[in-house]
Amino acid sequence: MNLGAAIRSLQRGANLCVGKNLSIRIHYWGAQRKHVDTPLHKHSFFEICYVVDGKGFYSENDQEFLLEKGTFFCSRPNRLHKIYEGNNLYLLWVAFEIEKENTSREQQLLFEELANEQNVYLPDSENEPTALLWMTLMKHAEQLSSSDILKTLSLSLILSLQALFCGVSENQKPQPSYDNGEKMIEKVQRFIKDNLAQPLPLSEVARFFHISPRHLSRLFSDTMGIPYSSYVRQERVRVAAQKIRSTNDSIQSIAHICGFTSVHYFCRVFLQETSITPAEYRRRNQV
Repeated sequence: MNLGAAIRSLQRGANLCVGKNLSIRIHYWGAQRKHVDTPLHKHSFFEICYVVDGKGFYSENDQEFLLEKGTFFCSRPNRLHKIYEGNNLYLLWVAFEIEKENTSREQQLLFEELANEQNVYLPDSENEPTALLWMTLMKHAEQLSSSDILKTLSLSLILSLQALFCGVSENQKPQPSYDNGEKMIEKVQRFIKDNLAQPLPLSEVARFFHISPRHLSRLFSDTMGIPYSSYVRQERVRVAAQKIRSTNDSIQSIAHICGFTSVHYFCRVFLQETSITPAEYRRRNQV
């Protein structure tokens, strides 16, 4: 890998990464196959390193850590630290801080947690998704991928690093907005909408989704408050009404597209649902 080209690409294309309620300022990216020792120093921002290969030592606040292949270590803001006795030490590193004015309080708390995290050393992590993500980012940077790709991967990497050191908090876990029954109904609704021209009997639709007809019927009654057959009927009429308003298609054609077996049956159902015939509805509503 051409490390120089990759780092130059990252410096140009991923120095500010903005996500949902989060803005990360990247101060610098780094990569070196034979990293030199550093003097004791500190930063006002985070600096996280990954050992691709080689050996060495890392010291922070008088604690000493062995650096070997697959090790992550985090230099927290305002903590004295140094790297020393490197032996072909191949390092990747990134230095960053959040822009508080463009970051929600919830996201700020994640990085406050990282700043106070006591476990700054994670050996034997070469198979962690975070390590694979970092190497993927480097490959994209070497290939001069677009700035959008680099920023997206970089933001994902920073969040992955936070989670790696601190663990996934409750705020980071995806919160389901609805239960599995509602997810299933959402899928069935989409299937019905996409296949209105078909008969759509309850038994066939249930078989398509690998559930029993009784279970699907109960889901509709519990979730939608109406029986399955009533929903299909209302959806057919809703789509038919939209087509009557917005197209010049014949009533017969619309009836067929919406799954009615005859124009007579369509007109009868449409009248029951809307209290008006399709022809009169077109006369009053067509755009």
